[in-house]
Amino acid sequence: MPNARRMLCVSPRYARSFGTFDHASRLIGTRAFMPPQGILVIAAWFSARGWDVRVVDENVRPLTERDPDRADVVLVSGMHVQHAHIQAVVSVARRRGLLTVLGGPSVSACSHWYPEPDILHLGELGDATEALADRLARDLGRPARQEVYRTVNRLPLEDFPVPAFHLIDVSEYLSGTVQFSSGCPFRCDFCDIPELYGRNPRLKTPRRITEELDALVAGGVRNVVYFVDDNFIGNPHAARSLLEELVRWQRRHDYPVDFSCEATLNITKRPELLSLMREARFTKVFVGVETPEENALRAIGKTQNLRSPLLDAIAEINAHGIEVVSGIILGLDTDEPGTYERSSASSTPAASLC
Repeated sequence: MPNARRMLCVSPRYARSFGTFDHASRLIGTRAFMPPQGILVIAAWFSARGWDVRVVDENVRPLTERDPDRADVVLVSGMHVQHAHIQAVVSVARRRGLLTVLGGPSVSACSHWYPEPDILHLGELGDATEALADRLARDLGRPARQEVYRTVNRLPLEDFPVPAFHLIDVSEYLSGTVQFSSGCPFRCDFCDIPELYGRNPRLKTPRRITEELDALVAGGVRNVVYFVDDNFIGNPHAARSLLEELVRWQRRHDYPVDFSCEATLNITKRPELLSLMREARFTKVFVGVETPEENALRAIGKTQNLRSPLLDAIAEINAHGIEVVSGIILGLDTDEPGTYERSSASSTPAASLC
């Protein structure tokens, strides 16, 4: 194909932590926690335009000096926790004289952290991606100064390509991933999701989600698929439609996977969603408890957690057969000497503490 390019997409290694399950993964023969959803979407987008795309996930194996040999451009994506490893990948590519492109949530939020890459892609898939592709098709030369492409018009989520699961070995991951929505209607003081992705959740159709699930199952997904949405019930009416479709999909396929997700604690105000989650075989939900202290919740703007007593809400979720993994923040401005003990007491035995 004219102007086709060879692209190496790299997901840098996460810092080792409890949350990445590095040690637990090895117990069942996997190498990493979850596939790099974002960079697989980008890989699929460029592949659909005739590019020769390869993917290296450093959480499965480290990038080598030889990996860039068959590449014209190296594209990197990552979060703040991957900052040091992002820089290391860029350095490998620059030593080979290759054009480097950095996108993803970290650079989109803090572009000044990254003076080294030749090109920055800020924001989600959209008009900036089209402009970037046009630039790469015309010229693979490294610019005299850093170029920046910023998305103004986002591609509708429904038009995102199915992630390029075929470019990785899905069975090497503890959990598969799928994205239904992007954005969250709440404005918690500590969270950058509304700034990055907006407050009005954008959505895929339930049918599109089952297509992605079919691709994961065909690729050898393990026993769990995690919805990477920042708030699974950001649009509760859409969540209900999806859950009804997931129930039908599970029944058709004889329940090949369990589901897990992240949701706000006010899900307990919608018992019909919890019932559908049980039918669809959701077994875990990550909830941002943050703190059991009401004055702290008000201070950080997480007032949705005040709609029900904390332990009662967790017990309600548990009653539907769903384990709660609770996110707790220590070090808030309102913390007192007894905050840690109260936080620990609020997380057991009803919920796992993360």
